[in-house]
Amino acid sequence: MGLTGSGKSSFISKVTGNVEGVGHDLTSCTSEIKVTKCGDMGFGNIVLVDTPGFDDTKKSDLEILEMISNWLKETYGKVLLSGILYFHRITDNRIVGTPLKSLEAFEKLCGEDAVAQVVLVTTMWDELEDDIGVERLEELKSTCWKGMVSRGSEIFKYLNTPQSAEELLERIAGKSSERRHVLLQKEISEWKKELPETEAGQALHSRLEQLAEQRLRALKRLRAEQSKFADARTTNELQQEYADLKAQLDETLKEVHALRFLPRKKGAVTRLRGILKALSQILSHTLLQFNTSASAN
Repeated sequence: MGLTGSGKSSFISKVTGNVEGVGHDLTSCTSEIKVTKCGDMGFGNIVLVDTPGFDDTKKSDLEILEMISNWLKETYGKVLLSGILYFHRITDNRIVGTPLKSLEAFEKLCGEDAVAQVVLVTTMWDELEDDIGVERLEELKSTCWKGMVSRGSEIFKYLNTPQSAEELLERIAGKSSERRHVLLQKEISEWKKELPETEAGQALHSRLEQLAEQRLRALKRLRAEQSKFADARTTNELQQEYADLKAQLDETLKEVHALRFLPRKKGAVTRLRGILKALSQILSHTLLQFNTSASAN
């Protein structure tokens, strides 16, 4: 697992020698779950499962989580995971926004029992100075990844070579005696939870609420700036920013509607709806201001 462009499909191509489906931009090339059998590579038969990232360009986060959930449910009792790989671009300066949402959902999906099966794979080392990469890795160890590492997750520096890919596979094979179900499998298959009630589903809801609050603050700032400036250039720039925020709001509304969440925290749905209502009101008022300014100019 990992964000779009983090090197998941590229890793599999290095293992299999098949370059089909390897992306070279930030458009997702993995829109479905793909299972690849690698055969016996000297340390047992290896099967790799490639999933779209939570920032997929073709599917919403809910659709991705539902896709993963369905696959885990279908294979429950038949497949135990030796290792769970999470790919991260070392070129990313900070883990905020979508990357943070992806990591949080991933951690909740795995759960406490399977966290020791996780290998946090850093990629793109050839795209920056090594000392910068080392510094960023140390920051990851002391911040976002600290909890998972303290509970048994490992870190692997992937160099995008066949040899490095083989070393990573060998690392996974070494965990085969400790195969376990991830938490999401148990929640769906054993405990009969609906997807929105799972830990991963709740994590997505929390991130949606945070994103909505961030956009509300951004729109309030946008309104304040718009009232200060009346020149056409500034108005056009602010109107473009408004359009971007409107698109983000539409996407958030779409996901909230699709998720049909049943959060355990009382009042969470009401709170999120209130934020979204405030966003819509500010958007409408801001658009009116823009139209008035355009007419005056």
